[in-house]
Amino acid sequence: MVSVTRLNIGTPLPLDEDELTPAEKGVLNLLGEGRCTPAYVASELAIESGTARSLLDGFREVDIVQKPYRGLYELTLEEPADDGKYRTTETVFVDVPFEDDQFRPTERGILNLLSRGRATPAYLAQELDVTQECVKNRLRDITRLGLVRRVHRGLYALDEE
Repeated sequence: MVSVTRLNIGTPLPLDEDELTPAEKGVLNLLGEGRCTPAYVASELAIESGTARSLLDGFREVDIVQKPYRGLYELTLEEPADDGKYRTTETVFVDVPFEDDQFRPTERGILNLLSRGRATPAYLAQELDVTQECVKNRLRDITRLGLVRRVHRGLYALDEE
């Protein structure tokens, strides 16, 4: 369960923690774990989806949160990484119990992008320049292998277990 009483994001905020509501602390803690959709935030914090979206958009206004893709939010407090290298389909950057040549190029790209954090199929499709249907099919395959898990409706992450 995500904490709504104290921040656990490991990065200093340009806000006073004492002035944040429990819902705002919960949203920031979820974002500290990785990218989120408003529906995921709403389900994890037991708040309305509209409230979750308002909180996320409020943090966007003060440049704490950004939208890398429609409906997908992430913290902007971290150092930006070279995202170009994570789009590669030549090799897999994460530790998996398979050889690189056992994956299709799109599957390698998906695993690499998910190593940077949770993502939606639409975001992955945009980053890899393939269709959403292609991404959904590959996600289904690599989810069955136990490498990726569905965090919430339309939100995927690497399975760390």
